[in-house]
Amino acid sequence: MMQDCSKLLRTFLAAAICVLGGGCTPDVFLNQTASVGGDIAGNSGTVDVAFINNTPFRAIFTYGTYNNTDEDESPNVAQFIGDVNGLTLEGDQVANIVSLPCNRVFSIGDSELLRLLDRNGQVDGLNAEALVPGAAFSSAALGDDNDGLATEGFAPELRALLGVDFPCGSIIVIRYEIDDAGPAPFRMDFEVIPPSDDQDRGV
Repeated sequence: MMQDCSKLLRTFLAAAICVLGGGCTPDVFLNQTASVGGDIAGNSGTVDVAFINNTPFRAIFTYGTYNNTDEDESPNVAQFIGDVNGLTLEGDQVANIVSLPCNRVFSIGDSELLRLLDRNGQVDGLNAEALVPGAAFSSAALGDDNDGLATEGFAPELRALLGVDFPCGSIIVIRYEIDDAGPAPFRMDFEVIPPSDDQDRGV
């Protein structure tokens, strides 16, 4: 109970500093004051994530949610890797929907997520080849020495803010696409399916 109260207090203080400090943008204010859902004070709701790989290559990445106001709170993360013994997202494949605890940021390989994983000692339990900025794409066959490496290049990192880009209770749909016109060879298309009216919208 004390831990839940402490989390609520930190969130309140972050919002107060944001407003009183005068340097608070609308996005920052919305992100810091949005509800993380849940039926009990201090608990979080969930956000579902669907990955659709529309490229012909295996996608390798680390994704999850984290609290951008509390470095001591460990991110909730998962990975798609290039290993026959792990979960993979092959080319032209749709992954099963994954449910994550809702938090202030949803990320796919953004620099802050990777930093927090290192800071909080979580990297030892993760696949090192998938701890990349954004997402890597490999054409190597599973079992090949390069099956977890970016043989084809990367898609830039993705960082989405609660209250700005998505609400708790929503479904986030990520589509990996080849991007011939962009600065990187691949991109992530981000779509949000809001929760139905009888769910906690989290905003």
